[in-house]
Amino acid sequence: MNEIERCVSWVASWTIHPANHICQGGEVKVGGHQASSASLSTNMTTLYYSVLRPQDRVADKPYTSPISHAIRDVAGNQTREKLENVCDRFIYG
Repeated sequence: MNEIERCVSWVASWTIHPANHICQGGEVKVGGHQASSASLSTNMTTLYYSVLRPQDRVADKPYTSPISHAIRDVAGNQTREKLENVCDRFIYG
């Protein structure tokens, strides 16, 4: 589980950095918060990989949504294109 969690944390950080520093969102900061995502990486990874069933759904707060996107990516359920366009999701929902 530790290896999966490390991958999830890395992917979440990889999507947050460009959203905060590269994307054009006007004067509003459009990215997530790395600390918020990091604080939930263990809980969310354990939940998704050990507890949830396929039909279960989890609602998360916007600042930690990069963890959910990263979990889908590590599980093979998210395309790299969607991760690269994370700025649009942070701006437009």
